[in-house]
Amino acid sequence: MGYSAKSDSGKPRRNVLIVEDNDVNREMLHSILADEFNVLEAKDGLEGLEQLRQNYSSLSLVLLDVYMPRCDGFEFLRQKRSDERFDSVPVIVTTASDLREDEIECLRLGANDFVVKPYNVEIIVNRVNNIIHLRESASIVNQLTWDHLTELYSGEFFYRYMHDFLSSSQAGAYDMVCSDITNFKALSDRYGKANCDRMLQELAKRLSFTLPDVVAGGRIANSTFAFLIEHQDSRSWTDALMGVSHGLIATNMSLKFGIVENVNHGLAVSLTCDRAVTALEQVRETFGVSVAWYTEDLHARQVREHVIVETMEQALAEKQFIVYYQPKYDLHTGETGGAEALVRWIHPELGFVRPDFFIPLFERNGFITNLDFYVLEEACKEIVRCREQGLRVVPISVNVSRLDFDTADLAQQIAQIANRCGVDHSLLHIEITETAYTDNPDLVVAALQELRDDGFVIELDDFGSGYSSLASLNMLPLDVMKLDMSIIRQAASLDDYRIVRSAIQMAGFLDLKTVAEGVETEEETQRLRELGCDMIQGYYFAKPLEQKQFEEYVS
Repeated sequence: MGYSAKSDSGKPRRNVLIVEDNDVNREMLHSILADEFNVLEAKDGLEGLEQLRQNYSSLSLVLLDVYMPRCDGFEFLRQKRSDERFDSVPVIVTTASDLREDEIECLRLGANDFVVKPYNVEIIVNRVNNIIHLRESASIVNQLTWDHLTELYSGEFFYRYMHDFLSSSQAGAYDMVCSDITNFKALSDRYGKANCDRMLQELAKRLSFTLPDVVAGGRIANSTFAFLIEHQDSRSWTDALMGVSHGLIATNMSLKFGIVENVNHGLAVSLTCDRAVTALEQVRETFGVSVAWYTEDLHARQVREHVIVETMEQALAEKQFIVYYQPKYDLHTGETGGAEALVRWIHPELGFVRPDFFIPLFERNGFITNLDFYVLEEACKEIVRCREQGLRVVPISVNVSRLDFDTADLAQQIAQIANRCGVDHSLLHIEITETAYTDNPDLVVAALQELRDDGFVIELDDFGSGYSSLASLNMLPLDVMKLDMSIIRQAASLDDYRIVRSAIQMAGFLDLKTVAEGVETEEETQRLRELGCDMIQGYYFAKPLEQKQFEEYVS
């Protein structure tokens, strides 16, 4: 027969199984429960076990007679207890027997309650509802308490439990240890979810066994575990952590640890875990280093980052970001051939904030695109000012972050800014790094080609820093190659300019102009001129200049 999904009250209808050999008793129970529940029936214990196997995931309760042919209630309970799949299904035993031994045996075998025959309607309904409510409440608590994959506490319960523990603790010191698999997504893509789930299960066991004096552990994120341990005076115990991940899935698995020593009992546990994760972030990309400790310097940096994130939008609105311009010297003409727009931040509380501090932070939180458009517009306004004052107008290059290419219609937005200011597109140079290309090559190439077709000049920044791909030179629509200061420094220190010469020659073959960054001496300038470099940029020629200084410089 079919069953309604909801009762008359609108609540979901639970499924109840009646296992009773007496037809009259079975029909009576069915009649009592049918108004509130979907009722399944079995005529003896064997049929009842079969119904249980088929429906255990949706069953809310079993009403079980004790004395039945073929398979009685005692055997039913034994079979049920032997299969952990059935643990969540409670059982109310119905019996006409008043033998104390029967009641004790049924309770020993896992029965939850008793109802004595003959049946009282109100007693039956209330007992059934109460048992179901208790079991469902316990199930919810269990789900909230445990991470069933790893058998550690769930994140929320770990935070709550540790808060209560630390708040009630009268003595003792504790350390918080957080671990994370840095390349977990790549492992999941390669080996599949099932294998990675097994890896997390094994890792949780190993960490629980390896860490000293564990108070409790929790899984606070997908691949992040947190453990509170008793404070360790020596740090030598961390040596054992190096082998925890050995043999799990792949040899390229990268497991990092962050540790907060002497946990502040008054600080929220989630914040303590955040600090431990902040510590491990410092070594996330560092080969051969797996453990980092949260320090006061790191705390100061975290506070500074928090202030920056809180005030960045206001800073942009109030023009706290100042654009400087570093001239480029044309080695062929001996004149200023262009400039690069470089942003600086004068914070009302923090003072001068270094670009190498706030720019990576903005790249992580996505604010970099807002800043890039601001710098682009300021560069356009500077070109207009120079033109209106009768000063020499030179092209200005503006850096574009890899995240900017996620912006819909990036090329059109850049063109709109230039057009709104009345700036010829050829006077704006768009600088990108190779990392922008490698992240999403098709998207980047399409956007740059559109910009180039619209008259903008495209520069490849930092060529020679880290890994430089010849494929990117061939694929990207470029006009200028900027040689990174690192290869200029190296060439000068070794007095060996062969790599620089090769790069300049290769750029010539590709019809690219060359700009050498970080030039600081007359000797470097002369060597680059001899090698055919087109422009230099660096402190030897000019440092980054404020607006008025730059205008005086080009006047």
